[in-house]
Amino acid sequence: MSVVDFIAAVFLVGGAALIALGSVGLVTFPDVLTRMHAATKAATVGVIATTVAAVFEAGAPGGLLLLLLVVALLFLSGPLGMSLLARAAYHDPETPHSPNTRELVASLPRPESGATALRLGTSPLLIVWLFGVWLALFGSFAPNVVGGGVLVAGLVAYVFRHLSPRWPRALMRPWAAGRFVVHFIVQLAASTWGVIVALRLSRDEIRPAVIGVPLRVRTRTEITLLMNSISFTPGTVALELHHHELFVHVLDTDDPEGVVADVRAMESHIMDMFGTEVQRPL
Repeated sequence: MSVVDFIAAVFLVGGAALIALGSVGLVTFPDVLTRMHAATKAATVGVIATTVAAVFEAGAPGGLLLLLLVVALLFLSGPLGMSLLARAAYHDPETPHSPNTRELVASLPRPESGATALRLGTSPLLIVWLFGVWLALFGSFAPNVVGGGVLVAGLVAYVFRHLSPRWPRALMRPWAAGRFVVHFIVQLAASTWGVIVALRLSRDEIRPAVIGVPLRVRTRTEITLLMNSISFTPGTVALELHHHELFVHVLDTDDPEGVVADVRAMESHIMDMFGTEVQRPL
């Protein structure tokens, strides 16, 4: 067995184990919100781990690119779906919640009704991203594929033009981005272990909490990246953003201040990555 095969096997076995543990959490955790931590997040990390294993085994560059896009799309879509489902479950009066859940916020506002105001203009970066995904899926640069990709990417970007991101004023700093990735991976590993430990607890021993964290980031890109990072990390999920305060559901914690510190640390890395730490001090 080569080194590459060994690394792929480690990711494959680890991913399969996480998916299995997520299934266990569906049975052992006490309510909808806590079960979502296991069902969606552990499973998502498990799928990404198995996909990374496939990346190591992929021989053709086209297959490698496609698998990397799968990982990127899972990172973007998994936390978003998790947050939307958790938000709906939290505000639904018919959904039972664990009696041990601590509301460490004054009041979590209900989502406002009404459509989001449309903003003119589409995002060129969104068009480029969608076009790249299209080419990777087809694995061809044939004229009909390229033309179809341009058409579909432009149409989707136009339809969702009101969701075009507001990019930070500063360009991304590569070294700071690298530090953010390292910090995120460390937090991902530590929180995954925390969820595994929580699986050993009884339903009465699990202590969920809803915690409010005032944010310093302001742009949509920074906020989205922070919320995705929090929701992707097992054990925490972003519930709501209201007046620059982020409400986070925590699977199990006896240290709310530590959770706030972890969110602040993630936020600081994002601010450093976009060069906004000086403009918005605590």
